Amino acid sequence: MSNYSILHMLQRRMAEALAKREPFPADKEALLQRLDCTREQLIQCLGTMPEAVVDPQLRAEAEFSLGGTGVVQERIVYRTEQDVWVPAHIYRPAQPKSEKLPGVVLIQGWDLDKHSLPEFKVKLAEAGFVVLFPDNRFSGERKRPVTGQAEQQNLLPVSELFGLTFMGMNTWDNQRALDVLAARDDVDADRLAAVGLCWGGMQTWTLAAVDQRVKVACPVCSVSTYEALVNEFIAWTGGHTCYGTYIRNWAGYGDIQDIIACIAPRPLLIQNNVNDTWFPISGYHRVVSEVGEVYRTLGAADHFQHQARITEHDITAEFGARVIDWLTEHLPD
Repeated sequence: MSNYSILHMLQRRMAEALAKREPFPADKEALLQRLDCTREQLIQCLGTMPEAVVDPQLRAEAEFSLGGTGVVQERIVYRTEQDVWVPAHIYRPAQPKSEKLPGVVLIQGWDLDKHSLPEFKVKLAEAGFVVLFPDNRFSGERKRPVTGQAEQQNLLPVSELFGLTFMGMNTWDNQRALDVLAARDDVDADRLAAVGLCWGGMQTWTLAAVDQRVKVACPVCSVSTYEALVNEFIAWTGGHTCYGTYIRNWAGYGDIQDIIACIAPRPLLIQNNVNDTWFPISGYHRVVSEVGEVYRTLGAADHFQHQARITEHDITAEFGARVIDWLTEHLPD
């Protein structure tokens, strides 16, 4: 039987694109110029962004204590565009140790929502962080109808008429989440971090790459290379691909390690599940090797840590504890 798949064509194009990719410079100044250029290229590939930041018109809708935890949960709603509203939850310590606390944007995995990660988000707040956990576009309350398929399958393609991309729209929303955190009376705007799981982890390293306000980034179960995704994940497993996984035209500029390197020299903790077929371990090893060299060139080797464990696709107790330790170390009072 003949095979009419376009997979081999995509693999050829990937190989051709990566053959043109230059290694990271060993000279510090040349490396910094390369990272600045990469950041600008990434912003272009994320597509059309709104012309201006709107007043969020934030409204608080509910607040209650989570019994036995010492944590207060708030429900808020705010705007990221003139006609785009985001429902979100805030988790904060009921008795904060200081007037201003570090803030964390927590980003959920694919097709999850702000009700996910029930233990981890509370532990973050217990540890002294103000956590903002919004629904992504097309997730949670932002689905329509309940299945979510109408907007994902119909409205997302329509958005391409205007140069919009899925990762770009969510990156804009995540930047506005940083705005909301920074504007709170109980948050120190100079101590903001981003943490995410799976596709939320991809959003985390994308957000941190383009927005310097993210002082610490902790993506979980979300790091490999596009090369490995095309040559292993799609080819070997026949795996599906989420809408937001691939950034439009990015193969013309580099691979995932080029994006993640833009976070340097800010503190970065990468944690992956070895068993994840979504994020092949070969790509993970390549990313941490090359990004590690970037941190060493910039004299910030101690700001980069990584670990891969045979575990599950989640912010496990081990992964979560290490995230909290990393945030505590690098967002001190």
